[in-house]
This record gives sequence, C-alpha cells and structure tokens, in this order.
Amino acid sequence: MTEKELLKETTEYTGVHPQKFALWVAMASMTMFFAALTSALLVKKGDYQEWENFKLPDIFTYSTVVIVALSVVIQLALVSYRKAKFFLFRSLLFFSLLLGLLFLYLQVTGWGILTAMGKPLTGNLSGSFIYLITSMHGLHLVVGLLVTIIFLVMAIRSRKDPIYELRNIINPKRQLNLELLVGFWHYIDAVWIYLYVFFYINYQ
Repeated sequence: MTEKELLKETTEYTGVHPQKFALWVAMASMTMFFAALTSALLVKKGDYQEWENFKLPDIFTYSTVVIVALSVVIQLALVSYRKAKFFLFRSLLFFSLLLGLLFLYLQVTGWGILTAMGKPLTGNLSGSFIYLITSMHGLHLVVGLLVTIIFLVMAIRSRKDPIYELRNIINPKRQLNLELLVGFWHYIDAVWIYLYVFFYINYQ
C-alpha cells in the first residue's frame, strides 16, 4: 500500500488526518488549562484585601503586535510552500522564528518592568498571576520555537532534494507537518490575544 493510499484509508471516515485531530485534542486541553488559570485570577481578584490593581506595562502591547505578525508571516510561509516557492518559504520561516524569539524577549523584558514597578514574582498576588500565566504561555511558545528550528534546519538541508525541490514539486508529508506547525502557531497567537485582552480588562 502506498503512502497516498494509506493516508486516504486513515482519513476516509472523518475527513481529518489523525495527526491534525490529535493536535486539536491537545489544543482543547490547553484551552481548558488557560481557562482555569484566568478563572482563578478572577476568583482571587475578588479578595480586595490581597489584590492590588495596577496598569499593565505597554510592552505587552508590543509583544501582541509581534505575535500577530508572526502568525501572518508563518501562514505566508505555508502558502509559499504550497506554491513550491521554496526559497521564499525558507525565508519566511526564518523570519517567523525571529519574530518568535522577539516575542519571547519582550515577555521577559515585561517581567523585568513588573519587578521594577514593585511587582516581583512572589511579592504581590496580582503581579504573580501575570508571571504564572505568561510563563505557561511562554513554555508552549518555546515548544513551537524548537519545532520551528528543527523544521527550518530540515528545510535548509533538503534544499537540493532531487525528488521534490529540484523538480519544483511539494513533499506531501512535509506539507502536512508544516500545516500542523502553522496551526499550532495560530493557536498560540489566539491564546495570547485572549490573555492580553483579559489582562487589559483586569489590570487598569
């Protein structure tokens, strides 16, 4: 049985590739995790004796712009790969990686600003929630960065592949993996937008 026939057999019932379905399940569990964290923040915010309100540092706005740009760029990388524009695909994937690293840098810088504001990790309950939630989001982002690095290295190493790239055709397996990666990045982007809006509303 060829790879194409096997793929058809495994997706004939649901119309969804098993790996994509597994990613959706993982996203659902991560969504519940972040929902639980933000719900806990709302509960603790009701304790006026321990909660100290403050304005969210502007740097988190900048990091939001960066991660939205990342989502756009990595989607363009996927589109480029589907059109067999491999050089553009690799360039956009590399740029996506840089944007991800920049987002991570801005988040860490934001922690430094919070500390300078007198809101260290363990000194204030309202500040501690920002550290906790952003660090959990950052952990998922680091996973995305590591996978992106691996994908980029493989894309560079196979740039002279006589079967696919030199014939200007796409590798179906690589396209599937890229779609999974892009889907994960879109999810990370959506989670951060939710978190940013949540923080903006609850920290004034």
